Amino acid sequence: MKINFLLIGTSLSLIPTLTNAQCVATIDCATLGYTETSCPDGKGLKCPFGNTFACPASEESVCNKYGFKYDCSGNASGIGQACNNKYASCSCASGYEWKNGKCEAIVLGTCTGKAKNCKVGQILNADGSCSDYRVDGVEPVGVVVYIGGDNCGQAWALESLGAIAWSTEYVDIPNLANYSSKPINDFNSCKNTQTALNYSTKEYGESASKYYPAFWKAYNYAPNSAPSTKGKWCLPAGGILESIYKNRVAIDRSLTRISKENIGNKDLWSSSEIARDFAWRWEADSDDFGLYQTNYKNNGYVVRPVIEF
Repeated sequence: MKINFLLIGTSLSLIPTLTNAQCVATIDCATLGYTETSCPDGKGLKCPFGNTFACPASEESVCNKYGFKYDCSGNASGIGQACNNKYASCSCASGYEWKNGKCEAIVLGTCTGKAKNCKVGQILNADGSCSDYRVDGVEPVGVVVYIGGDNCGQAWALESLGAIAWSTEYVDIPNLANYSSKPINDFNSCKNTQTALNYSTKEYGESASKYYPAFWKAYNYAPNSAPSTKGKWCLPAGGILESIYKNRVAIDRSLTRISKENIGNKDLWSSSEIARDFAWRWEADSDDFGLYQTNYKNNGYVVRPVIEF
């Protein structure tokens, strides 16, 4: 490439003018002053950093330098301008999230970190998003009742599953923490549930659900709005039930907006254990709310599960 320079006044002004030359791979086009007609036959590539063009020979290096490395194919679409048919970032279709350099399907039931975009009391939708109102084309799955400092959250089911025993035997489940005082800081709904499921399966195999019905009822829940979440619901821990009570106004507001079952005054099982004979329940009578510990495990209290997201 031949470059001529113009001398203006007493200063040397480097204004590149391009003659009949072949484009070469070099530094970015803004520095060289490439324009739309810089390359033969109009085959230049518009640069993402100005109204200038890079030559085909330097496309790949220029694009990589400025972070244009994603194809944005499949369930993704490119954001902004492309460079060498690649983008600096991608937008994912509904039900997908950007992860590991691609759009992956959102799977409720594990911590996705998306709770950072949500507030307690909002509706959790099947695509993993949160909203104050029902969103057209997206089914609600639950209502957000807890968000941790790790941006992981838990959402409460939109319906209760009936009254059932915590367990039909009196056993201090190994590896399940015991709480002699109110478990307001126990947010391990799914860890507690999995511990009980593992123990009951080890001890009773296919009959496990007969011995620990509340846990298995929660685990096997599959709402019509998200049947793929079966096996990912959990019996809420004591701290989650405490959070539901503290945020009951916002939670009930969202439940009413989507015409789903409100908190009400039902007594609810938690997954927090006290000892061999007892587990914590949430008592929600009209005049008295709180966690109570004088609950024999074989008593029938309501199961209303939560799901992590």
